[in-house]
Amino acid sequence: MTRLQNILRVLKKINTLGVPEPRRIEIRIFPWIYRQYRERLTHSGRYVLIGAVGSIIAGSFPEYMVGSYLFSFFVALLAVALAVSLFIRPRARLQRDLPPRCVAGATVPYRIRATNTTKRDAHDIGVAELRPPHGIQVSKPAQYVGHIPAGQSHTFDFELTAADRGSYSLPGPAVTSAFPFGLTQARRFSPHHQELHVYPAFHPLTELNIPAGLRYQPGGLALTSQVGQSMEFIGTREYETGDRLRDLHPRSWARVGYPVVRQYQEEYLTRIAMIVDTYAPRKRDRPALEATLSTAAAIADYLSRQEYIVDLFAAGPELYVFQAGRSLGYLDNILDILACIDPCDHDPLDRIAPRLYAELRQTSTVISLFMRWDDPRRNLVRDIRELGVATHTIVINNDHDDARAAAADDAQHLTVAQVQHGVEQL
Repeated sequence: MTRLQNILRVLKKINTLGVPEPRRIEIRIFPWIYRQYRERLTHSGRYVLIGAVGSIIAGSFPEYMVGSYLFSFFVALLAVALAVSLFIRPRARLQRDLPPRCVAGATVPYRIRATNTTKRDAHDIGVAELRPPHGIQVSKPAQYVGHIPAGQSHTFDFELTAADRGSYSLPGPAVTSAFPFGLTQARRFSPHHQELHVYPAFHPLTELNIPAGLRYQPGGLALTSQVGQSMEFIGTREYETGDRLRDLHPRSWARVGYPVVRQYQEEYLTRIAMIVDTYAPRKRDRPALEATLSTAAAIADYLSRQEYIVDLFAAGPELYVFQAGRSLGYLDNILDILACIDPCDHDPLDRIAPRLYAELRQTSTVISLFMRWDDPRRNLVRDIRELGVATHTIVINNDHDDARAAAADDAQHLTVAQVQHGVEQL
């Protein structure tokens, strides 16, 4: 007993000196074996491996099962094929033609072009998407062609499906070779990664109630990059130093006897702010969040077809403040933001409100997408209205109490099922 106490005392002293306690070392051998099985073996090689395993079982009954002698043959065949694949690695330049964004749930066809960069013909060569990120499914992950002549190219057709919204980083595809036996495949990965933004699926709107008017915009058409807009002629005035000579109005000059220039009005435009609520602290709030983002995408799509300047305010968890409209911003930029937004564990209104108030002087309408109708959101809408800005508030959840309260405060309520089914008018 005394010896045991001394050992425990020594171990305690070692621990006080900062020596960490031994930890269990996790050896993730099974995922590695599965990856090698999936990436190194072709379909024929997998059948040979299954046959080798079956021959082990047969080896337990050598008197009754002749197949027990095939184990050595199967293993030797796979070993030789693996050894050859380690020394003969394919060389080709891969170019993946994949769009930068797609809608959630859609199947996207794309192509990968393989160019033989060697001076010899490449035999049994193919292209494979061996390591797609979680959430991405690729049909026919590996495709082969008999040979590609030296310096020539071959195009492989693939299809990709992203079930969930998000931003994905796709690793480079791999060029593979099943030479010489077609049992194993040597592989060489392309170092070029590609970003894929999967934005929320939405139903296009045919009508959107926008109680909007014209507001003074400092900078005028500079906000819209002077695309598709003609300045309105509102009158003439006396020439001043610095005026453009092409704005001179000869008829008025001849009538009054001194230089007169045309005067234009260009600074009254319609500017709409859209608030996207991302406060979803509970797992059961995620369907409402996806429905809110889907509605935001539908509204952005509708506004992109109109002559509006759009300000997007969202937090998920970073604060996103983005101005779009005409050539200054595009629908794709807003959809990229909606694709990357994550749910917030803390209410983001405290960060959104100050940035919103700073832009209300030039804002005509505020479209608010909320997932609950509580006092902070009710007070925010009330403050916006008191500043003389029109509002269109939409509450998206399955709470019947919120539905009644929103209707009493002149706000629109939608359920998650309604959004998923498709809303055409808001």
